[in-house]
Amino acid sequence: MDPNFQSLFHTRITFRGRESQVELRVPAYAEVFGLILEAHLRTPERMLVMMPAEFKRIIRSIDGAPVKIEDARQLYADAQAAGQIVAARNRLFETLAEQGRIFMQCPHCVKWEAEVSVTALTVALEAGPWPIVDQRMFLAVPSLAQHFPPRIRFAQVHGTSRIRFDLPSTVIGLPGPINEGILTAAGHIGDASELAAWERWVKPWQGTPNHEQWRQEVPGFRAAVRLAAALANSGNQTAEINLETVLDMPVIDFHFLDNLHYLAQNASIRDVNKATVSCGLCGESCLLVF
Repeated sequence: MDPNFQSLFHTRITFRGRESQVELRVPAYAEVFGLILEAHLRTPERMLVMMPAEFKRIIRSIDGAPVKIEDARQLYADAQAAGQIVAARNRLFETLAEQGRIFMQCPHCVKWEAEVSVTALTVALEAGPWPIVDQRMFLAVPSLAQHFPPRIRFAQVHGTSRIRFDLPSTVIGLPGPINEGILTAAGHIGDASELAAWERWVKPWQGTPNHEQWRQEVPGFRAAVRLAAALANSGNQTAEINLETVLDMPVIDFHFLDNLHYLAQNASIRDVNKATVSCGLCGESCLLVF
């Protein structure tokens, strides 16, 4: 792993009356999607279950020892220790999710790509980023689980013809099921690609053991299906990108793609000049969105 990011995985907390060393981990999205709740469902009683479950998944060790569920419950009961863990988780997830690379193809010559970062894209569009954490405490509902009003686009300027990406895990050196891919214009609520994804990847497993949360009512899973429907193989790998790919990817990769999907497909453009780039080959202009 890139040594520039190693410090994000380590923090010190005050726990059980002494200072302890905590090592964090980046879980797969499959480990945490079921812990994402709509705001009105985050009752104190429910969070007594959800937050310790999350702590157990994001903490690799405390003072070198694996974390048991009872340790996680005690952490959550200790307001100071819990706050320190949450702050460290926020830094880890938010920093790493910004490390992906984005390449937007010129729609005119289709031979040139503009490379942009997540930060540059949010500045250009004056939108986002979509939050990973809500109220600095809870895992936020992904943008892909939301319904958005029609976006504002400018007909006189073409949008990009393709968005290619390198995932954050690839950039920083974490293992994951894929390294790169293409974000397509699919994945909207109720469109044909989403309906086909539910039919192909979800329906055969519904009602079977260990798939109880594979339901529309679970926002984190709903978002995963929509993302899987919107991804395509870049051609540099042979494996199909499907729902299992999305569920197996590190959570930072999921949030990078959720944010990219929101910016490219749902965010309205406030200033067309800021959101436009000129092709380095043909000189024509295109928007940094679909």
